Amino acid sequence: MRHLMSRPRLALSLALVSLLGASAARAADEGESWHDVSPPGEPFRVQMPAAPEKRVKETSTFAGTVQDVSYRAKRGEAVFLATRVDLPGVATFFMSDESLLGNIRDSFLEKGNGTEKSYVDIERDGHGGKKLDFIMNNKPTGPEDARAEFFLVGGRMVSFTGIVPRGHSMADVDRFLGSIDILED
Repeated sequence: MRHLMSRPRLALSLALVSLLGASAARAADEGESWHDVSPPGEPFRVQMPAAPEKRVKETSTFAGTVQDVSYRAKRGEAVFLATRVDLPGVATFFMSDESLLGNIRDSFLEKGNGTEKSYVDIERDGHGGKKLDFIMNNKPTGPEDARAEFFLVGGRMVSFTGIVPRGHSMADVDRFLGSIDILED
């Protein structure tokens, strides 16, 4: 004679197995190791959910050559960027820090055909900067939520940006931004 579980007990057992599986998956996500990113010569240290790809871009401007070095990592549909831009000396000489930071905000919004949600003063490791929350409207796959923090460190701008599809959780972006250390020049 076979013993059969009653339907309520079977349903309860299946529910517990399902909950345990979800808890294990959540624990694995929370316990996933992030990568410490501390590139030699860069004025920052940060954690990213994957090993980043480094990209270097040089642009000639009337004020001189501008070097843009970015470190990009992806996790699912989320993108994480840590960027350093060497600003031309003439720009830092003739513009106030507030004007430079405002120009950086404008650049973020322009490049992403963005809609600003908030723009506030922040401080990290003794360096004043800005935090910008915005919606990027230029993606063929639909709008994306973005959060950026940017600072002036010596003659450099350093920025940290997290981007997710509109309406997705910003938890990983907040973890990324929370790990920023600004290093002295």
